[in-house]
Amino acid sequence: MTRRGRRAAASLIAAALLSSGCATLQPPPPAAASPDELWSLHRAQISAIRGFSIQGRISDGARTAQMLWHQHADSSFELKLNGPFGIGAVEILGSAGGVIVRSKDGVTYVTDPQAWMVANLGWSVPIDNLRLWVTGLPALGSAGQVRFDDAGRLAELAQNGWAIRYDSYLDVGSRDLPQKVQLENDDNRLRLVIDRWLALDLAAT
Repeated sequence: MTRRGRRAAASLIAAALLSSGCATLQPPPPAAASPDELWSLHRAQISAIRGFSIQGRISDGARTAQMLWHQHADSSFELKLNGPFGIGAVEILGSAGGVIVRSKDGVTYVTDPQAWMVANLGWSVPIDNLRLWVTGLPALGSAGQVRFDDAGRLAELAQNGWAIRYDSYLDVGSRDLPQKVQLENDDNRLRLVIDRWLALDLAAT
């Protein structure tokens, strides 16, 4: 090999070694986020929901009712149930002033909506808690036990005497919101299926 050829070969070897050395100095890829970290991001995103409208079904195992629920940012709501519960279509209207029930029997002013549900539907749900449970968040003001899925969303929640299981989620405008939810306590076992999230009222960012 000529002197010029040896110099060229040496230059190529040096370049290769330098390139190899640089490769070994590259930082390792970032570690995958933990379920707790993913939950913090997910919770912040879902907490921006102040109100919603959903269409779906609620079942007690033997009977199923169609459901339309409008939840407003001021905590007032309209919950419409239509199905084989023996009383026909029902509309439950709630606000800070109380609860009004409209049914085939007329208009009833209710101070204890859960007692009314038990007497007329055979089951009840804590509506104040359900407002957050249905979005995949724990209710405020009380402790709960949680388990997250791999995406950092609620998979199971035990709170206020209820066990809630989230079987599936829907992608709603880049937010993961519950689709199928099981709710159970000592007296009730309910299944909630959300067919459509019709609207979201989001806090300004």
